[in-house]
Amino acid sequence: MAVRLAARGGAVRVYQLPSLAPEDWQTGARTSPARAAIGVDAAGRRLLFRDSTGAIDALDLVALLQKTIATGGRFAALATDGTLLVITPDGGVTESEPWGVQRWPTTVGSGVRIAYAGLDSRLIVVRRDTLVSLGREPGSPVAAPVPAGAVAGSREGDAVAFATDSGLVVVEDRDQWRPWYVRLAGAPVAAAFAPSGYRVFVALKDRSALAVVDRFTRKERPAIALPGPAADLRVDPWGRVVLVKPAGRPSETWVVGVAGGRVAGHVATQWASDLPTVSEGGVLLAREGRAVVARDVRTLDSLGAVPDGAGDVWFVGRWKPSSAIVAAREEARRAAVAPAPAPAAAAAAPPSGAARGAAEPALAARPAPAAARPPAAAEPPPPEQPVEPGAAPDAERPTTVWIQVSASQNERQTRDLAAELARAGYASHVATPLSPAESWRVLIGPFTNRSSADSTARTLGRPYWITGRGPGGPTPP
Repeated sequence: MAVRLAARGGAVRVYQLPSLAPEDWQTGARTSPARAAIGVDAAGRRLLFRDSTGAIDALDLVALLQKTIATGGRFAALATDGTLLVITPDGGVTESEPWGVQRWPTTVGSGVRIAYAGLDSRLIVVRRDTLVSLGREPGSPVAAPVPAGAVAGSREGDAVAFATDSGLVVVEDRDQWRPWYVRLAGAPVAAAFAPSGYRVFVALKDRSALAVVDRFTRKERPAIALPGPAADLRVDPWGRVVLVKPAGRPSETWVVGVAGGRVAGHVATQWASDLPTVSEGGVLLAREGRAVVARDVRTLDSLGAVPDGAGDVWFVGRWKPSSAIVAAREEARRAAVAPAPAPAAAAAAPPSGAARGAAEPALAARPAPAAARPPAAAEPPPPEQPVEPGAAPDAERPTTVWIQVSASQNERQTRDLAAELARAGYASHVATPLSPAESWRVLIGPFTNRSSADSTARTLGRPYWITGRGPGGPTPP
């Protein structure tokens, strides 16, 4: 799928790949004017972007809500585990994950050239002549001297490459960020890591070739011939092709096949934060004039186009909006504006869709239920947690239920989220794991029935599910 955020703000539009046929996704989701793409948090099901004011925002694909992460940010770095680290104008660091946002006690100061996010909430900052690796907890950061020149980071954030006038300098965390060097037959002007991290592709000034460095043997491999010198590089996230921007020709892109080691063709497109890019299924998405065009990445044959799409911001990901979740949201919106039902009608209402939808992934497409309620949680609960959807309605069998908003192995993050909800006025609780196999949970409640729990949960603006298991374990009926 491809998701389109409007540069002027408005409705979120979705397109099928490879044809770019519009997807009938009646969610009502809207965003503020989008200026640039930051990335896709696949694990947290978020689209991360910068809006027209410079704020960094997230579109939650489960709650279908836009949330502001930081009102401004000098740098935004997305890790492969979905953690977003933002360096704010005052040099502070804001960490964002689907469960919430927290401010680091550490600051990075000024003079930052670029920043990368590594696993386990690591931030790699490149200053004028130093690389610094630091974490969320205060302490002595790891630093290494680095040269000036173009910079590239590996996908996992465990290595950073620097182009010098005679070769490539690479620093790696496995070697305590100590640099190593490979001399190249040409002056590097840009570099890019393969997604696996095994190779580094290097564009060379005044040389019609793409240099290839083996990161683990620390030697140069055979170069790939190009039609002319390259100015910049972008690697297919799945490792099949390297996109090359020719020197002096910003409106053209060469597509280089990695396996064949040759140029497959060229596309008339300019580069931006979002496009060109390549989908998992091998679709090259690029701006061509005022249109966004989908092409087969191997043959460059046209597969479809959106004639007026070039002015907006695009994301490519492997998901499909669930019709069941969409129906649930529409039902929730209607319920929010409709008058309260009479007691008899309430007693006859079907059980909430929250427990049913909690285990339903947002990537699945299923027939919409006849009636459903609030959206599913982003993270399915353990099987024993939800109240059984076949249970008798509240009016027939009183019970005690809770809203669960998080299940995590991280105690600190769980307690921080509970504290954040408490400050917002919710009766939040932390459920301690009863065994090593269980998670730390954040609960709100208790409530005497599902209807009141659902009513409160809809005000959270975050994924949730209804459970009968309180902080001390299962609640008896």
